[in-house]
Amino acid sequence: MTLTGTVAQINTSLAALNNVVYKGVANFNGGDTLTVLTSDAGNSGSGGTLTDSDTVAITVTAVNDNPIVVDDTNWAKEDTNTNATGNVLQTLAHAGAPSGTFSDHADSDPDADTLAVSALSGGIDNGTTFTRTGTYGSLVITKATGAYTYTLANAQPSVQALAAGQTVTDSFTYTVSDGHGGTTSANLAVTVFGTDEVTPGLISLVADGKQGNNADPSTVTITFTTAVNANFGNLSNVMHVSGLPNVSVIAGSGSFNAAHTQYTFQVDKGAGSSNGSSYTLSIDAGAFSDTTGHTTAAVSQGGLKPAGTSGEPINLALTDPSHEGALITVTVKDVPSGWTIDGATHIADGTWTTQTNDLQGLTVTTPTSFTGAAVLDVQMTWTNADGTLGSASIADNVEAYAPGSPIFAWSGDDVLTGSSGNDLFVFSQPIGADTVHYFDAAADQIDLIGYNGLASFSDLQTHITDDANGNAVIALGDGQSITLDGVHSSALTGSNFVFDQTPVVNNAGTMTIGDGALLPLSGTINNSGLISLDSTGSNTLLQIIQHGVTLQGGGQILLSDSAANMISGTGPDVTLVNVDNTISGAGQMGGGMLSLDNSGTIIATGSNALVVDTGGSVVVNSGTLEATGSGGLTITGGLANSGMIWANGGNIDINGQVTGDGDATIGNLSKLEFGAASSTDVTFAANAAGTLQLDDSFDFSGSIAGITNDDKVNLEDILFGTGTSAAYQADLDGAGGTLTVTDGTHNATLHLLGVYDAHSFTLADDGTGRTVVQMSDFVM
Repeated sequence: MTLTGTVAQINTSLAALNNVVYKGVANFNGGDTLTVLTSDAGNSGSGGTLTDSDTVAITVTAVNDNPIVVDDTNWAKEDTNTNATGNVLQTLAHAGAPSGTFSDHADSDPDADTLAVSALSGGIDNGTTFTRTGTYGSLVITKATGAYTYTLANAQPSVQALAAGQTVTDSFTYTVSDGHGGTTSANLAVTVFGTDEVTPGLISLVADGKQGNNADPSTVTITFTTAVNANFGNLSNVMHVSGLPNVSVIAGSGSFNAAHTQYTFQVDKGAGSSNGSSYTLSIDAGAFSDTTGHTTAAVSQGGLKPAGTSGEPINLALTDPSHEGALITVTVKDVPSGWTIDGATHIADGTWTTQTNDLQGLTVTTPTSFTGAAVLDVQMTWTNADGTLGSASIADNVEAYAPGSPIFAWSGDDVLTGSSGNDLFVFSQPIGADTVHYFDAAADQIDLIGYNGLASFSDLQTHITDDANGNAVIALGDGQSITLDGVHSSALTGSNFVFDQTPVVNNAGTMTIGDGALLPLSGTINNSGLISLDSTGSNTLLQIIQHGVTLQGGGQILLSDSAANMISGTGPDVTLVNVDNTISGAGQMGGGMLSLDNSGTIIATGSNALVVDTGGSVVVNSGTLEATGSGGLTITGGLANSGMIWANGGNIDINGQVTGDGDATIGNLSKLEFGAASSTDVTFAANAAGTLQLDDSFDFSGSIAGITNDDKVNLEDILFGTGTSAAYQADLDGAGGTLTVTDGTHNATLHLLGVYDAHSFTLADDGTGRTVVQMSDFVM
């Protein structure tokens, strides 16, 4: 740069240029020299041109630059990839995620300084590492290297609640330092993917029925043990139907009930099919999930529930899956010992096999000693007319009743087989499209229960016609029908029918309902033996049909230790009256579709809970309700109790109001919880170390006896704090008194039996801010 002029002019020019500014190259620091040359150009004075040279030393002070850092991402997955490792200072790709791209990114420093992690927001400094617990897991970062490990809290409820396809994010903010005071922060985001928890017990029942006529669709109802949501967009993605040539799921026909405990959709059986045509429905695993993320297991439902008499052939209810009269190879697995598939060969591996083109005639015979139900795995293969191989697989539920016992139809499509004796076939509203084989018009009877307007044979005659094959068909409306195979309508008389007659079943031995099987019963059950529900994980159902069951005879109903056992009705107006039997085990009673009147004993003995859910009706108990197993006993609704409630090694939880003058006993380290108002007198057994929990202590009007210093009473509606206090007032006769507990806003008045004084009680926090009453000193 050259400036010319007088000194004043040059200074003015410099001022206009904001003086002379030195600007080094980027990131320069150290010394530099500026040389200034001055000349008068010989304009005045003597001696010619005068010049001068000056040197200006410039020192540029070093300034530290902050590190340049980039956010990082990684992933974990519930139940599988529970540890995510990486390095926040280096570039690392994290492959294998269900979706998305995840990687760490290298950080840098303009001054080429060595970087390290100097802080983790909200974390704990452990010397060489930082640790921090996030929302769904914990992070450990090594300071010097930046290496980290994220450990998913896999057992945490919020993690286990994640459904397949659902994601959440755990974020951590860390700081990188260059060792010279320069720092920059970045974020590590760990995406957590959910996984299905398949729960076999979520689907309790799949029923096919409600078909008006042959042209109408068939309606399928799936009943769940709790509220669920769908995990699919299109029905056909998860519902698969087979067994008929043109059968298909009707798109857009699916819907939930208001409580999301039932899902209903429609199936088009296709041209050439009828009300009695059976097909197989397969539901993919994960189709539905409950609110905790547990999903449904795969289910296959063949719609086949053949029933007959023990010791005599029972039709297997099979139809020709080829629809061409092809020769079918039938293989039957899971056949119980002593059973025979008539006309088939018994293979060494326990299966039975035969070839036939008359599937409708294939029968099974159980031992005379067997009573109950079992599921047979029926697999069929054939060669189609075009040379291709066809196959079908059916879960065939076989019901065998004792000789002389009524033969019951369940609430969906059914196939029943008569015996050589006089048979009573019981059809209780509702049924499906049912077929009866070997009906003897000279000796057998049909009992129609719950059909309004049908009280005599004359009422029924207008409902009886013949089909194209000459078989009598009894049309009962709403898709319900009974076809009598090989019997013409003209052979039927009034002696073949009874109406609303109470069936009687006698069981002095063992009645077994195998894993995944279903057995319908109604009427009076004289059970002096054992009725066993043997679920090992599949839904196993004792179905109480109209108008219910009166259970007497002093016997037992034993449920295995499985949540998939169920005793349920076909509607909330169906009642189980237990006069004197002992019902024990785990599973469900009611399913919201059964009323219960218990004069006998009901004991929850399993590690799984026994849940009594009678829907909107109140459980009536004049007998004993007991829990000895760790799973406990839960009553979801109200209880009218004039009998005994006994928490005896297992907890009992009653959600609804408890009325009546019955009693309760707490013993053996157990808890009894009243979720609403209760009038029950409660006694702590000796050395019980028990807990009485009152969720509505204000409305508890029973008495409490036997409390000692190892027992406690939880008052869930009394807050614990500085204003919480208790006052005891002894009765005049000294046999007891009244303990009043208050938090300043809410009061609980407890009526105690025993000798106490004002110093006998202490109050404590139960850990959730509620009040616990305990004895500080006990005097008899």
